[in-house]
Amino acid sequence: MLRNPYLIALGIPLILLFCGAFAKKLVRGSRWQCSDFFLGMELSLAAMASAFVYIFDLAKLASSQADATASLLEKIGATASFLVLCFFLLLWVLTTHQDWGKRSQNPRGQFVWLGLIANFVGGGLLTAFVLLVKGV
Repeated sequence: MLRNPYLIALGIPLILLFCGAFAKKLVRGSRWQCSDFFLGMELSLAAMASAFVYIFDLAKLASSQADATASLLEKIGATASFLVLCFFLLLWVLTTHQDWGKRSQNPRGQFVWLGLIANFVGGGLLTAFVLLVKGV
């Protein structure tokens, strides 16, 4: 079960989501708040960080080979494209947080936009990196 790549690709973002919520609550030191679970920004940044580390690993591999293979060049291109997508979606998540973060009079809208949609985008990016870019 722990060797299933799809379970790992979906499970890691979910575990990170809950770990991030616990960390926010512990650092703040007060009771639970809905905003503890608004982690789309963090998940998006985690996807970008993973892609940056991976692209540098690929570049190192390419520089050690005298003749970079087409497959390696394709992976570098896919990772670079993924980074562009991550950057754009991170900006979208940030603007969504800016728009909805202070709307405490509309908790349902906050939950939908920040708790569901922004988290889905961030978790989706991390999952897409594992499944599509890095490969399982």
